[in-house]
Amino acid sequence: MEIRSSLKRKSILALIVYLCFFLATIGSLTYLAVDSPFRKELKQYLDVRAELLSSQVLDPLNRSVGVLQSIVSIAQASENQQEASRMLRSIFSTVDDIVISGGIWPKPFSVDSNIKYSGLFFNRALDGQIDQLHSWNNPEAGGYDSEVWYVSGMEEPSGSVFWSPVYVDSFTQIQMITVTSPYYVNGEFAGVVTVDLSLQSLTALISRHAERYDLGVSLRDSYGSTITEHNFRLRDGAYVSKYTFGDFDWKLDVVNSRRLVDEDVFDLVMSVEKGIIPFLLFCLMFGYYLLSRYLINPIALIAQKVEESKEGGIIEIPYRSHDEIRYLIDTFNQKTVYLEAEKVKAQASTKSKSIFLATLSHEIRTPMNGVLGMAQILLRGDLKPQQRKQLKSLYESGEHMMALLNEMLDFSKFEQGHMELDYSKFPLEFIIGSVTSVYSSLCHEKGLQFKVYSEVPANRWYFSDKARIRQILFNLLNNAVKFTSRGLVEVFFSEVKLDGQLYLSIRVRDTGIGIEQAAQEKIFRPFEQAESSTTRRFGGTGLGLAIVKQIAELMDGTVSVNSQLDIGTSFQVNLKIDVCDPETHENNPARHLSYSGLKVLIVEDNRTNTMIIETFMKNKGFECECVENGDLAIQAVANGQFDLVLMDNHMPVKDGVEAIQAIRHLESCQSKVLILGCTADVFKETREGLMNAGADAIVAKPINEIELDDALYSHINKLYQYHSKMPKLDFSGATEEMLVKFYIAIENKALGEALDIIEILENSLALPDESQLASALKTVKSHLEGGELPPKSAIDLLTVLLSDY
Repeated sequence: MEIRSSLKRKSILALIVYLCFFLATIGSLTYLAVDSPFRKELKQYLDVRAELLSSQVLDPLNRSVGVLQSIVSIAQASENQQEASRMLRSIFSTVDDIVISGGIWPKPFSVDSNIKYSGLFFNRALDGQIDQLHSWNNPEAGGYDSEVWYVSGMEEPSGSVFWSPVYVDSFTQIQMITVTSPYYVNGEFAGVVTVDLSLQSLTALISRHAERYDLGVSLRDSYGSTITEHNFRLRDGAYVSKYTFGDFDWKLDVVNSRRLVDEDVFDLVMSVEKGIIPFLLFCLMFGYYLLSRYLINPIALIAQKVEESKEGGIIEIPYRSHDEIRYLIDTFNQKTVYLEAEKVKAQASTKSKSIFLATLSHEIRTPMNGVLGMAQILLRGDLKPQQRKQLKSLYESGEHMMALLNEMLDFSKFEQGHMELDYSKFPLEFIIGSVTSVYSSLCHEKGLQFKVYSEVPANRWYFSDKARIRQILFNLLNNAVKFTSRGLVEVFFSEVKLDGQLYLSIRVRDTGIGIEQAAQEKIFRPFEQAESSTTRRFGGTGLGLAIVKQIAELMDGTVSVNSQLDIGTSFQVNLKIDVCDPETHENNPARHLSYSGLKVLIVEDNRTNTMIIETFMKNKGFECECVENGDLAIQAVANGQFDLVLMDNHMPVKDGVEAIQAIRHLESCQSKVLILGCTADVFKETREGLMNAGADAIVAKPINEIELDDALYSHINKLYQYHSKMPKLDFSGATEEMLVKFYIAIENKALGEALDIIEILENSLALPDESQLASALKTVKSHLEGGELPPKSAIDLLTVLLSDY
C-alpha cells in the first residue's frame, strides 16, 4: 500500500526543539569547558603513577645486575674454586631479599679434566643461612650445560645479560626470574654466571602501591607472561596507561581500579547539568507528549491487539492515518496468514528431525556395535600385556563416543519435550555406592582425593528417577575430575525443606581451574563452555551442564554454581524428592548358564554385527543360524525349531516390528519362542514398538554381554520351554567356598544373596529329589523365599550334609 503520511516526520518534528536546546547548550558546555581538559588531567595522573611505579620496580632489578657483574668478576679473577666459593658465600650473605640464589657454571671439564661438572651454586634459605647445593653437578641428572639459561650465554660477548621468562619455583611456589651472563678467561669462553631473583617483594610493592592509590596494575615480562595483577579490571572505555621499562622490556599497565575516566568526567558534567534540569524536564515532557500522541499510543494499542491474538488471527484497529503504523497493521495481518502456513511446515520439520535423530542413532550405534563387540571378544583371548592395554584403550574410547552420542540424544529429547522421568523405589546408598566405585579409582589415577559426605538418614529410600539423579551426579563429577589437576573432589548429600517440600540437596565441590564470573552465566547453555579454549584443552560437547539444568528443572529443582578462578568450583543441585518405605534389596550376582543344546536364530542385516553376536552366542553354547531380514526370519521360525530369536529392528524387506508380529501370529508352538529385540535405536518409541509387537525384552546395541546374560536369565523358563530339563548353573570353587559365602550372607542378613547361593547349589549338585541333602536345601530355600532367616538347626544340618557330600 502507499504511505501518504510519514510517521518518521511526525516524530522528528516533536523532538526537534528539545534536541536543539540540549545539543547546543549541554554539548558545547561539556566538551569545551569540562570534558577535554579534565580528561587530559586524569590521564596524565595515571601516566605519572605508571612511570613512578616502574622506577620503583626497576631499581632492585638493576641492583641485581650489579650482583651478577660482581659474580662475573669473581669467576674471571679467582685462582681456584675454594676462593670463589668463599667470595660467593660472602656476596649472598649481604645481598637484599630479591636475590636468593645464583652461582658460577664453568664449562664441562674446564676445572678438572676428570670432573665434567664443577658448578658453584649457593642458595639463601628462609632463615638467612647460605647453603651450597651440588645437585646440578650430578651427570646422571643431565648436567647444567644443556639448560636454557646456560645455552643462552654460550659464546656471547662479555658483559651480555640475558633475562629468562618468569617462572614459578617448584619447591617454594614463588615467582622467579634468572639473569645470565657469560664470563671469559684469557679471552676464551669459560662458562656462565647466574643470579636467581625472587619477585615476591616486587609483587608486594605493586599491591601496596595499587591499594594506596586505588589503581589497577598489571606487570608483564617481555615474553608476554603476566608477572602479577592487582585490581586490574578492564572495562569498556577505560583508559590504560602503558609503560615499557628496563633493558628487559617489561611492560606495566595502570588503570583506575574504582572508576573510569569517563565516570569522573560524567560526574562533573552532571553537576553542571543540575543547573538546567528544570528547563530540560519541560522540554522532555513536551517531547514525550508529542511522541505519546502520535507514536506510543498507536503502537501500544497494536501490542494489545497482538497480545489478544497470540493463537492466530488478524488484528483490527481504528487507525485512519495512512502512515507507517497503518502499514504495520496491514503487514502484520499478512504475516499472520503466512506464519500459520509455516507453522504446519515447522511441525512436519520437527517430526523429520526426530526421524533423522533416530536414524543417526542407529547408523552410529550399528558400526560401534562392531567396534565394541569385537573388542569384547578379543579381550577374552590370549593377549600380550601391551595388546590388552591398547585394546582396553580402544574399548574405552568407543564407550566415550557412545556417551557423547547419548548426551546429544538426551538434549534432543529435552528440546522436543519428549524426556520423561522413570519413577521407582531405590535406596540412596545405591547411588552413593555407584558414585564411589567409579570416581574413587578415577581420582586416584589423577592423584586427587575423593570424598563423599552424607547427612541423609541411614537406609533412606526415595521414590524418584534414580537414573536421572545418577546422570546429574556423573555429569557434575566428570567435569570436576576433568578440570581438576590437584587437590580434591567432594560430594555432599543432605535433605532440605523448602516451602514445606522435601528436597535432596547435592553439592559437588572441586579445587580445579574455576570459572570466571562472566562465564558462569553461559555454562548452562547448550554447546557452550567457560571459554573457547576449554574444548580444545579438555574436550566435551558442552551439553553436560545444560542436561543437568534441564533434568533438575524437570524434577522441579534448581542448580546453581559458585566458583573462583584457580581456587575451585561448587555446584549445588536441589531436587524435589519423595521418601518411601524401604524394600528388600537384593544384590544378584552374575549368573553364567550352560546353554548347550539350545538353538538361536540371529536376525541381523549387518555382517559385522552378525559375526559378533554369533561369537557371543557360540561361546555360551548356542547353536546359531543367521538370516539377514525379517522375511527370512519368519520363514526360518515357521519351518524350524528355535529356542531364542535375536531380532534387529531396521532391516530391508521387513523390519523387526513386522517380523515379530508375524511370528507371534504363527499357528505353531514356535509363535511363543523367546524373542529379544536388538536395536541401536535408543528412542522410547522404537523400544515400545518392538515390545508392543511381542518382543520379550530389549538388548541395546552396542551389545553388552552382561546385559545379554541378565536378559537370558530373566526369561530362563521361556528359553527352555521346549526342553524337559532346566540347565545346570556353573559355579567356580569348592563347595566349602560356596558355604562360606552363604554364612556371610546370612550374617549380613542379605537374604537375596543367600537365596542365589542355595539355587546355585541346587542346580549344580544334580541331586535326586529323594536325597536328604536335596530336602535340606529345599527347607533352607523355603525360609529364604518367605523373607526370613532359616533356623540354626536347618543351617547346621545343611553344613553336615554338604561336608559328607
